[in-house]
Amino acid sequence: QSFFTTPFVVQLISCLIARERASMTIQYSSYVVTVTLLLLVVAAASSRQKLSMAAPTTLPGCPDKCGNVSIPYPFGTQDGCFLPGFQIICNHTFHPPRAFFPAEYFRSGPDMVYSKPLIRTEHVYYNNTQNGDDMPRGISSFSPVELMGVSVAEGKLQVRAPFCYKCKLNETHHSYRNTVLIYFPDRSPFFLSEQSTVLMGIGKYPITAEQRSGPSCQAYVQSLDQFVNGTCSGQGCCQATMLPQTHYDTVTMESHDHNDCTYAMLVDKSWYSFTSLDLDGDVFLRRNNASGVPVAVDFVITNHSCPRHGQQVPEGYACTGDNTICVQLPLDDDNEGYLCRCSQGYQGNPYIQNGCQ
Repeated sequence: QSFFTTPFVVQLISCLIARERASMTIQYSSYVVTVTLLLLVVAAASSRQKLSMAAPTTLPGCPDKCGNVSIPYPFGTQDGCFLPGFQIICNHTFHPPRAFFPAEYFRSGPDMVYSKPLIRTEHVYYNNTQNGDDMPRGISSFSPVELMGVSVAEGKLQVRAPFCYKCKLNETHHSYRNTVLIYFPDRSPFFLSEQSTVLMGIGKYPITAEQRSGPSCQAYVQSLDQFVNGTCSGQGCCQATMLPQTHYDTVTMESHDHNDCTYAMLVDKSWYSFTSLDLDGDVFLRRNNASGVPVAVDFVITNHSCPRHGQQVPEGYACTGDNTICVQLPLDDDNEGYLCRCSQGYQGNPYIQNGCQ
């Protein structure tokens, strides 16, 4: 019997072969895992690069941001970068810069004439005289409408607006903003959003929030255990809907004098959730007076309609990119309008070439 055929040697050789095969299998498996991971990393990087390169939001050479606010076309801050009516002013005196609609107003006789979007507020100040009379004094102020954000996919934007308040915390602290006007000109591309914006009133004591057009609402607290945080159904908080296609609206309120604050405002209903903390003192005023509240606004392409099937695309047609559809919108005053949307399965900006991916 040969040495190499003895049982011990045969078993030893078999073990060595098995170990070598196992080592090769492990190395191969490790190689496969490494290659697979590398391929996944390359694919992810390629996908991110493709998305970042293929998703323009504005026209070539046009700024796409003002400070922290994105400015997608049809909006723009420079000549040649926006459709008529969609100009935005980027105010660099703020840090960071802030975006505003251009404002223009002038006095014609006793009345003010507005030709651009604006905010008008009326404050009432009380001066305690020596004989104890609390004499009110009213002051009006004007400001441009500030843009907070744009969604071209939804045809919506958010603007910043002040709100009405009446606060009498003690005999020496009595402040009152009794009127807020949010104004977009007639036949402009902008409407206060009837789906997203509501009239809202907040108060512990009876308050009636009113708007120029549309229903009012009344809020009060009958018992401290009746209101529920997060709901706005009349107990401490009330809300009323907007009328459709409202270019502008004026908010006012009526309330009795009490040592607390009451509020009325137009506001994006998704932004505010009622809390009983806002009924005490001037908590809501101190938290939001400087920044204001967001108001949802719809925009459309006005004075045009979607071309019918087979019809030549009209001059100035806004849905210029591939993979876009035109959505016709009925407007009042015999006016026409539409929105551009990306086709199903695509996302992006339908108002520019290669915007829908």
